[in-house]
Amino acid sequence: MLTLYIGFTVLVSFVFYIHLKTYLVRRRLNHIPTFPLPFSWSWYFGHTPIIQKKRLELGEARGHDFALVFEALRQELGNVDTYVLFIFGGSMVYTLQIPIIARVFSDHKTFMKRKPEETGLCYVNGVRVFGHNGMLTDPGTERWYHKRKMMDPAFQKKFLRILMSDITKSAENMCRYLDDHRDQKTFDIYNLMNRVALEIVCSCGFDLKDDFILNEDSRLNKAVTTAFDVLAIASLHFFDFWLPWRFRSEKQSIKDSMGLLRGLMREHLTVRLDKISKDPDGISNDILDHIIRGNMDGSETSMEDIIDDFFVFMVAGMETTAITMSVLVWILLKHPEISRKVVKEVNEVYGDKEELDYDDLNKLVYLEQCIKECLRTHPPAQMTSRVNPGGDVTVEGLFIPKDTIIMLPTQAVQHLEEYWPEPYKFDPDRFAPGKKIEPFTYFPFTAGPRICIGKHFAVMEAKVVLAKLYRTFEFYDPYPEEKELEKVTSLTAKPRNGVHVGIVN
Repeated sequence: MLTLYIGFTVLVSFVFYIHLKTYLVRRRLNHIPTFPLPFSWSWYFGHTPIIQKKRLELGEARGHDFALVFEALRQELGNVDTYVLFIFGGSMVYTLQIPIIARVFSDHKTFMKRKPEETGLCYVNGVRVFGHNGMLTDPGTERWYHKRKMMDPAFQKKFLRILMSDITKSAENMCRYLDDHRDQKTFDIYNLMNRVALEIVCSCGFDLKDDFILNEDSRLNKAVTTAFDVLAIASLHFFDFWLPWRFRSEKQSIKDSMGLLRGLMREHLTVRLDKISKDPDGISNDILDHIIRGNMDGSETSMEDIIDDFFVFMVAGMETTAITMSVLVWILLKHPEISRKVVKEVNEVYGDKEELDYDDLNKLVYLEQCIKECLRTHPPAQMTSRVNPGGDVTVEGLFIPKDTIIMLPTQAVQHLEEYWPEPYKFDPDRFAPGKKIEPFTYFPFTAGPRICIGKHFAVMEAKVVLAKLYRTFEFYDPYPEEKELEKVTSLTAKPRNGVHVGIVN
């Protein structure tokens, strides 16, 4: 009887503590616009039911796009520039105020990435994906800064110049593949661009050679694709993915694919580590070499920790660049006058040469403008977030309690009419030489000290691949009635049904 009484007392005390803590957190944010909360048991779940309801209202295609969901909720609140949403155990502040966004991105020691276990990317159903200490998941510890410093040289111009020949070779493989498939009525360029980007990052980054482009059935290619697909499902179904009876085949798929990927990386790393131990001063001139040295900071580092960074750079270098290149192809199909300008510039820069030199890339001015405008209108990562774990903070007069998630909506900011007139119009001249872009109104690679380390590599890769593509082929639009590119959003916003092109014979 005493045990029962003690247990009941502990339970009641715990419920009271959770209730009081939740109430106090929400009360400290009552100065920010929000939706009313229900006077019922669902009060504990905050605005989660409202978010779910809005997703259902937007439908299957748009309801998975959280950038659209949060924007729709903002408009429902009267187009406020900042509002708060409460979720079970926490709160999220969504803001379009540029001064706040600037402060959050710039003050990287106050506003850090969320704890690894909160992102859902470290482990999926017990399977290690990105781990806790990798470049992607580390909230911003001193260890992260050491890694970043060690890896920076791998993305400077001197190093990128060395990679030019490998990128060019992959671009030529892409054209050879397309030439072999000219007889197809239509062709999904997005599927191909994924293989192109994977081949480039593997050859340039890790000296890992495979015919990803020509061999559609490559085991590594399939494993990366499967891992991304299941990660997307897990992020979209975070309420029920963990249930044992749900998504059994998907859970087995990610177990198999991550087992293959991490096993392959482990074998490759073993060889490289052996090489470094025999020649500590030897330079392999690839990203993997810098990843290994970045993890040698005196702290205890396991093989699996290095593999985490290996995998991060592989998928980061593949997915976002593939999306940008294929989406830009779709845009150029819909804007033939812009496409003609691109082709004209590419042909002028090529001249009578078979391939471009590194220095030729600076002459592809208009193509780079198109790439940047594509990243503005269709950023692969539509939102990012930060949190203030160190304590309460006031930013531009806005009080933000400790541990508040601050949502920074890339796509919404890059479509603000105040900074981008006719925001939904594709206009490469926004990025013409001499045009000034207001700081922190454009951040497809995020911004501040944690800006994407591979941004210059990504733009360089896109310029080489797209220049070769438009130098070699002429395309036509097989679906002129398609006025909007339908996307599916999870970790990234990618074409739902691919990007289909026709090749002019």
